[in-house]
Amino acid sequence: MRMNGYTCPRCGANVIEKVWEKNSETEDGGIKVVVHPVYMCSDQKCGYMKRVEPVPEIKYQQDGERLLLIYPDEQGRIVDLKDRVIWPPVHYLSILGRGYWEEYTGNHDVETLLENARDSESYGIEQPNLFNYATSELSQDAFLCWLIAWSHEVYRSNNKPLHQAALDFISMIFNVHEEPVPVIKNITIEKQYEGLDVLAIVNDQYAILIEDKTFTKDHSNQLIRYSEAVARRNPEWIQLPIYYKIADQSNYHSVTAAHYFPLTRKHMLPILRRGRENGVNHDVFLDYLSRLEWLDRKYEAFRTIPVRDWDDFAWQGFYMELQKEFDGNWGYVSNRRGGFWGFWWKSLSDRSYYLQLEENKLCVKLEAEEGMDLSRVRKVMGAVLLESELKGLQVQKPSRLRAGKTMTIAQRKDYIQATEEGLIDIKKTIDELKKWNQDS
Repeated sequence: MRMNGYTCPRCGANVIEKVWEKNSETEDGGIKVVVHPVYMCSDQKCGYMKRVEPVPEIKYQQDGERLLLIYPDEQGRIVDLKDRVIWPPVHYLSILGRGYWEEYTGNHDVETLLENARDSESYGIEQPNLFNYATSELSQDAFLCWLIAWSHEVYRSNNKPLHQAALDFISMIFNVHEEPVPVIKNITIEKQYEGLDVLAIVNDQYAILIEDKTFTKDHSNQLIRYSEAVARRNPEWIQLPIYYKIADQSNYHSVTAAHYFPLTRKHMLPILRRGRENGVNHDVFLDYLSRLEWLDRKYEAFRTIPVRDWDDFAWQGFYMELQKEFDGNWGYVSNRRGGFWGFWWKSLSDRSYYLQLEENKLCVKLEAEEGMDLSRVRKVMGAVLLESELKGLQVQKPSRLRAGKTMTIAQRKDYIQATEEGLIDIKKTIDELKKWNQDS
């Protein structure tokens, strides 16, 4: 049967309606037959084939604004004509029982209604994002190279908003190194030069070095090695080294010591948002911005969701907040029980021990010196328990001491101060931790 007005989306030939059949053998030796009506391209070389979905009938209407579509399986869907929205399927008798409906008297084309209506479930749902799947550092390298390439002056007339956003990114790199931004007349971009993620040569005068990290950190003096490799290639180039990091890490001491500028997510977000505000509508650009905004929300979630629901990102965000008040560091601590995200710092009142947050638990830790005996451990533990009593620190000695390079000599499981809703009270929690720095 030929379908009038329906052509193949691949080759443009006519489409016919046929029956598709598939036979398979069952475990008991019988034959299972599956039959579906299908639309099939009349050009046998094309191969296009699509199942024919049942077309519903319009049986009822409501105030001339809503139509009720009834499917062969007795499921019903409401179509809102004003907003062009179609709602999820429900048994049609349930729909009829919840409102006044009258017999349909119109002449709408059902297929046109379905084609133009927007599914109600699409509202508020995040669209598929390229960078939810391209999560590796190599994918991010590709984005940075792509963005840098758009900074070339020749692309200004091709896509001015995107060119300007790219120039904004380049300007940040020049400015953090206290260099004025030149007109970019030529730019050469290389990936993985001597192990360096991105090397961009601007106007044969400047070398932008980008070591790109997502959830990993620099190691083994790699940053210094990259700078030396570029200097050997051309000692006249003015180096502008960047350590690009979209996730967070405890500190950037080794980065700045190597004379790299840590350009973080917090630097990049304003650049990308300005681009969006100025009219950049390229999907790659907007997907990358969306990915960074998602990541930023994950780190900030410790402020808005109950403590019991915190994930790894929320704990890291909380620890970064603590770094504003305490001279400490944080990171992932692996152990045989599965590991945890920890934050550690020295008490100002007593340097014989240090404090460590193991997510929900506060621990007082003692570094075991060579030859240290239990009498020394008990002496420090006794002093800590006395300090706890005097300052209201509420720590208790552990059920047993575990020997190792570090030992937990006291602990508390409820140091986080929360509201009735289970959200953290940041100020009260920080005040509670600051008791360790008060004089007795």
